Amino acid sequence: MKTTKTILCPSSRAQTGARLLGIRQEDGSMAILPEPLKIDNSFIDISHQLAPAEQQFRFTNKCVESGCKQWTGARCGVADKLIQACSSIQLANTLPECGIRPQCRWYKQNGDEACKICPLVITELTEEEWVYNKPNH
Repeated sequence: MKTTKTILCPSSRAQTGARLLGIRQEDGSMAILPEPLKIDNSFIDISHQLAPAEQQFRFTNKCVESGCKQWTGARCGVADKLIQACSSIQLANTLPECGIRPQCRWYKQNGDEACKICPLVITELTEEEWVYNKPNH
């Protein structure tokens, strides 16, 4: 019988079943952990006390495909938008160490390009960051 591994979302919410994937650094980038860490409800509650956990950490969980508002029918729209938005940015030549790459939705869609932008992604921006990064259209 053929077994398939679960495809993982690298930008999930802090919720039951999620794992800690990255920690926000002072420069705003994410330090991606070599292996995601199990979290519990206590961690989720504590991390939400000062700000939404998604502003401080990155989480991974099962990709729910059409159950997610970012799903475009066959792909994760977030990954595609991020690749396009970062097309003019000089990215690292090497890939960050990552414990979910073989199962990562973004990597399966966009390969190495997705991995190179991954440390730049904050799941939930603060209002100030949103205004600063908002396109002037």
